[in-house]
This record gives sequence, C-alpha cells and structure tokens, in this order.
Amino acid sequence: MTHKLETIKAEEFKELDRHKFTTFFNALSGAKPGYLIGSGEGEDENLAIFNSIIHIGANPPLLGFIQRPTTVDRHTYQNILKYKHYSFNLITEDFFEEAHQTSARYTKGINEFKEVGLTAIYKEKTRCPFVAESPLHITLELHDDMEIKSNKTRLIIGKVISVSQPESLDENKYRLNFQVLKGMNISGLTDYYTLTKVKSLNYAKPK
Repeated sequence: MTHKLETIKAEEFKELDRHKFTTFFNALSGAKPGYLIGSGEGEDENLAIFNSIIHIGANPPLLGFIQRPTTVDRHTYQNILKYKHYSFNLITEDFFEEAHQTSARYTKGINEFKEVGLTAIYKEKTRCPFVAESPLHITLELHDDMEIKSNKTRLIIGKVISVSQPESLDENKYRLNFQVLKGMNISGLTDYYTLTKVKSLNYAKPK
C-alpha cells in the first residue's frame, strides 16, 4: 500500500507560529514510553516526567535520556549530579494524569510527589525516591553526562543497577509485556497512548 503524501519544506517552518512549531516537532519522533524520574533526598526530593528514555547498550546495561539545556534550573539534573542515583518509574494508565502534572514548572523546594498525589518510597542503598504506584522501577547510577553541541541539550547515561517488577511476572520476568503493565506512551508534550502488543517475531536472520 502506498500513500499520497504532502511535503512541508523547511522554509515553511518559520511561517508557523511558535506554539504550532513546537508542538509539531516535539511529536515528530513518535510516541515513546513515559517515565517519571525520581531524584534527590529530603528537601531535594524531585519527580519529573520524561519520554526521551533510550536504550544505550546491554553490556554493561545502560539507559539514557535527553535533558533540556541547563540555562535555567533543572532540578532533576542537579540532583543526579549531587546524588548519583536516580530512578525510572513506568507511567501507567492508572496514574498518567498525575504524572503529567509533574511537567508543571514547580519552583525548587516544592515536592512534586506531594503536589500531584503520588507516593515516594525508598530502597536500601539507593539515594533516590521511587513511585509506589508504578509497576516498574529501574534504579540507575550516573555513568556519563554529555552535551549535545547542536542545541546544548544533554545526554544523561545511567548504568542500571536494579530492576523491580510485579512478582506476578516471575515466570516471564526477562521479557516485559508493557501491555500487561499498562504502560503509557507519550507523543510530544500532551498526547498519551495506550499500548497493544501485536505479535512477537523471531530474531531475524538472512534468508
């Protein structure tokens, strides 16, 4: 099946108003898994929504995310540099609206957990909070912090030091089913999608 496509050229981008331009390009990379990043302790405790989580490698196990430019206060980034540990908490259908509210620009010292009604929990030997309502907790330790010269964003890379998931998944704990976990994907800044698994395919080899 082919599609009849309409092309928008670069010279047309500048004709869009700023809001339309930002909305369009934030969503252009598609819907991606939504996570809440928990960081800090005590007065520094912080919770923020991200949908830029990416796989970096499996050996060692590394995950990354894109941090916006640090020309203003970035509480998550500051906490990661200070405490070294942080958590990825999968956003699900059960609390995605509360998770979305963490994108509001709260000032330093305001606890997002309390503001949006989510529960912070801590685990032994980790210096970061986790979201009790989330069924998937990933604990990371800062591994690398790189500036992307093109636009001054940063690629933050963490080494995975633990993964917590429901005990009910024990029989298949090394093959996560994000439909069963009720994970949400996010497109742009405001659009949320549920997940439906279509099929598992075999590892591809040349025919």
